[in-house]
Amino acid sequence: MNALYTMPTDIRPSLSLTPVEFRELPEATKAIMRERGWTQAQLGESWGHTQAWVSTVAGGKQDIGFNRLSRLLARVGYEVVIRRKIDEAEMKRRAFLTNVATVTLIPSADGNPYRDPDYVELLAGRAHKSLYGSGGRTGFQDAARHLRRLQHAVAAGKDTRLCSAASELARKVSLIQYDARRLPQAQEAGKLAVAFARAGQDRDKQVSALNELAMFHSYQGDGRRGEWYARQALTVPGISPACEARASMSLGRALGLLGEKRHSAMSLGRAREIGTDLSDFDRANLTGNVGVALYEQGDAKAAQATLHEAVKIVLPASPWLGANLLARQVQAAFQASEPLLAAELATTLTRVAPLVSSARLDGYLTEIMTLSTPWRDVPEVKDMRERLRTLLA
Repeated sequence: MNALYTMPTDIRPSLSLTPVEFRELPEATKAIMRERGWTQAQLGESWGHTQAWVSTVAGGKQDIGFNRLSRLLARVGYEVVIRRKIDEAEMKRRAFLTNVATVTLIPSADGNPYRDPDYVELLAGRAHKSLYGSGGRTGFQDAARHLRRLQHAVAAGKDTRLCSAASELARKVSLIQYDARRLPQAQEAGKLAVAFARAGQDRDKQVSALNELAMFHSYQGDGRRGEWYARQALTVPGISPACEARASMSLGRALGLLGEKRHSAMSLGRAREIGTDLSDFDRANLTGNVGVALYEQGDAKAAQATLHEAVKIVLPASPWLGANLLARQVQAAFQASEPLLAAELATTLTRVAPLVSSARLDGYLTEIMTLSTPWRDVPEVKDMRERLRTLLA
């Protein structure tokens, strides 16, 4: 087995799109300092340790446990990957897949690359990277094209690995369509992702797709359908704690839309309790969605605080997700009658928003304009509204 320390480029769009791998912790530690322009003391501050401790790690004199290592690397945007060693032929094949630019260059048994699980996984990864980097609008046409081809290729297939990969790609396509505010298309792609996951006997992917469907309906204010899909996700046997946490969050959000605040609070609390073992980014994403649920229930102060907790972690890693959650935080601040705080938060938002092409974000910005109207004569809010007009023009 190889243990690699890799930068998760799928959620760090400002950095090189080529993954960087290190096989030794000292090498990774030095690379982190080079990338950030940090001294050992600065890295130590980020990790909660002294400069001397970092020096022993960088010098290969300090051995730390796996769990501790994972937590420390996650704080600075790296992750530990454990994978089986692959032979030279397989390495060449994967390198070829990674670097290929067009469909026609992919070799497969029958000439159809969409029947190749490696290729479909690659497409899912590229869709994820595009979405979390710059938003769904830019990749919408490619996503729709891939989904059409995928349906024809996998329809009669019995390869469980291919079906599992197809489910992941269909789910990413559904998220891109959701972000482009093409809700009917997103829902159809989500249903396809569920069907592929069932054919691939992949329970976690099935739950993930059901969660997305719950989110799509909740976004539309359809709590009843949101609840139905969330409960379907929770009935899938043997799912991971991470999937259970997200399904509980989806259920809590839907119940809130239905006015069942006590049961909603129980589900949202359950989600956060189970989600404590997620990575920093995934936990923050979950927390952000809890904040959105609180906002939809009219608890603006609690929503603002919860969203703040999420945004400070998510925003540096994903401009798209961070901007969308930050926009909801600005909305919550206005709803809580805190216009100065809202205007201050919007300063950051107007710097990040130009990096993102998201119809959903544009919708939130328009809502912020409406929410800020009662305070339009406050100088800070007036300046904020001018910046927003520029972005929406």
